[in-house]
Amino acid sequence: MSADAGIVIIGASLAGAKAAQALRLDHGYDGPITLIGDEPHLAYQRPALSKGYLLGITGPGDLDVLKPQFYADQDVTLALGAPATALDLDARRVWLADGTEFPFARVLIATGARPRRLQVPGADLDGVCYLRNRDDSEHLAAALRAAGHVVVIGAGWLGSELAAASRTFGNHTTVIDPLPTPLYYVLGDQIGGLIARRHRDHGVNLLLGDGVEAILGTRSVEAVQTITGRTIPADLVIVGVGAAPNTELAQAAGLHVDGGIITDEHLRTSHPAAVAAGDVARHQHPRYLNPVRIEHWDNAAIHGTAAAATLLGEPTTIDHVPYLFSTQYGSTLEYVGLPTTWDRIITRGGHATYGFTAFWLDRRIPVAALTIDQWGAADHLRTLIATGHPADPQQLADPDTPLPNLLPNAPSPHRNLQPQQRR
Repeated sequence: MSADAGIVIIGASLAGAKAAQALRLDHGYDGPITLIGDEPHLAYQRPALSKGYLLGITGPGDLDVLKPQFYADQDVTLALGAPATALDLDARRVWLADGTEFPFARVLIATGARPRRLQVPGADLDGVCYLRNRDDSEHLAAALRAAGHVVVIGAGWLGSELAAASRTFGNHTTVIDPLPTPLYYVLGDQIGGLIARRHRDHGVNLLLGDGVEAILGTRSVEAVQTITGRTIPADLVIVGVGAAPNTELAQAAGLHVDGGIITDEHLRTSHPAAVAAGDVARHQHPRYLNPVRIEHWDNAAIHGTAAAATLLGEPTTIDHVPYLFSTQYGSTLEYVGLPTTWDRIITRGGHATYGFTAFWLDRRIPVAALTIDQWGAADHLRTLIATGHPADPQQLADPDTPLPNLLPNAPSPHRNLQPQQRR
């Protein structure tokens, strides 16, 4: 091994594990690598926590980002179960809660995000749950099996998946959200309304345009009181109202933090020794005017691979088209893009049925797309959006026009930064 002080990765996350893998296997780095995680688990995939793992379909071993033997085979030091509590970038030192200290030459901060907490009376009652980590998912699965009346607060991607899971367990399920439709800011009225219909078709009681005034109960949840005066019986409340980046360590170390750790297009932070990746990073994406923080599995995988290159002085510009997937009621929804504005939505296929696709256009340029149960379409949609070229609305709407034919000479949106197969 080389004599340098090595690389410390703070965050045994998807981004952190992918960085360790790329350092060893893609770049042949032979210096010390230390992977720090505040959970006792090896790095795991989070999407299944609200999908297959929650429903008991996916096993614990299926969550692993890397095979457990990888860390030993590639001489990656694991420091799990104790969070990093102090970071001195000038002295090149990090300290853990248990007193352990690690030196480094360069550091990757991949500390992720945490659920935003609900700030209403009764939010601390037993039976109020959040979902972020593997232990949360296991606890929530047991609670859903025992529940009868479930209230989900928030109708975003996570809230929609949790409502679908609750119905799978056979619970009476109510979703409360102050916006007019599920995923309103992402999908708008028209397509958000289709998502609402899918929920209602599966027996979910949607209370849209309403909010939570209080959670009622003595020691545990008994009901939820809404702002408009409704009282909804509940023995389990699941909160999904967004996530906040874990920036405290970075901010205390003097890094530039503003809604995430600010990085350039190569994930470099305001200190030359530090790179940031994943949910905690707000990076200068070449496709967008302002730095963006993207809480998607795909983004974390791409960030991890790119961070490894940057740590070794071989930076690669990250300009991928964002992608996420969701499973609800037996269907898979895939969404690509990150539009700040659009002026038209075009659909092809039967609404909210097999083969359905929607395109968000800004001056005839596709800026986002959603496809439901149309396997293989997402890569073509990413390619379409990556070009930034106008498209023919009639061809977009025509299900007989194959997606690859819309822009046959379009470049790949992935460059050389391919995430691993999702689970």
